[in-house]
Amino acid sequence: MKKMSGMVKVQLEVPEEWVQDLKDQAALLEILSLGLEEYRLQRALTLYQRGIGSLGYVSNLVNLPERVVMEEARRKGVLPQYDERFAQQDLQR
Repeated sequence: MKKMSGMVKVQLEVPEEWVQDLKDQAALLEILSLGLEEYRLQRALTLYQRGIGSLGYVSNLVNLPERVVMEEARRKGVLPQYDERFAQQDLQR
């Protein structure tokens, strides 16, 4: 698990059946971290599929390593969509 800088207290309501799994703070932080990374991956792939930018560009937008997003795109069969516009975005980064 990655080291985090600073902490913020968050209060939320969850289904009763989740309570047992969420009692331990370390477990809760790991669950949230895993879920956040999955959310970011899905967001990057959605943006990429919509033609918002190259894999490098969308990886940067969601704050994930390009390699991670690229591997997930390959695993899910998302084909590269690269054109001159994407090349310009990557050069500007």
